Amino acid sequence: MKSWKDYLYALIQALFHISGAVVLGLHFRPLYYGNLKAIQALNPDYSATLIKDNYDRLIDYLNPFYRGKLTLSNLAMSPQGEFHFYEVKQIFNLVYLLLFVTLGLSLVIYLLQRKSGNYRYLKISAAMTFIIPLLLSIPFVLDFSRAFVVFHELVFSNDYWIFDPRLDPVITILPEWFFMQAAFLILFLMALLAFFAWLWGKKLTTKRKPY
Repeated sequence: MKSWKDYLYALIQALFHISGAVVLGLHFRPLYYGNLKAIQALNPDYSATLIKDNYDRLIDYLNPFYRGKLTLSNLAMSPQGEFHFYEVKQIFNLVYLLLFVTLGLSLVIYLLQRKSGNYRYLKISAAMTFIIPLLLSIPFVLDFSRAFVVFHELVFSNDYWIFDPRLDPVITILPEWFFMQAAFLILFLMALLAFFAWLWGKKLTTKRKPY
């Protein structure tokens, strides 16, 4: 029974790590800012200020606490493009919900496990969290473009994610290679959180050992 609980607790902890990595990756704006010159070089008609402002508007819109429609600055947007970003926002809302729920459950589990001193679940969660980015990185490394397409085909029930730059020029300031960088950043954050969970579990277990 204890072993079954360990794996259940580990799964909850791993989901907390994964959702946390996605949220952190989404809000790590320096990744985009660091690519601003390269993105502007692809869009000589747009100023760096305009590109940065619209990126910030997109990220702000994806925040679950944001209310209202997405409004871009000096960039046209088709109804299909607007609806796609709305769908993306709903997906991130679910990720945020998963983050908040698993955070609360993780705190409860930790308090319960303090009584018994059994922190084995933390090491198991570290393994779970590490295996996922390892497996996901394989198709990304082999063929990111294909993996990117397959991901969208699985997640979305329409083809609104296929933007026409003439109707939705915002896609020109969101090059595919930036999404690749963002994906690997999230995978790296997952691996980093897994490592911290393993260290924390090891420290707590060592602390409980009798001398």
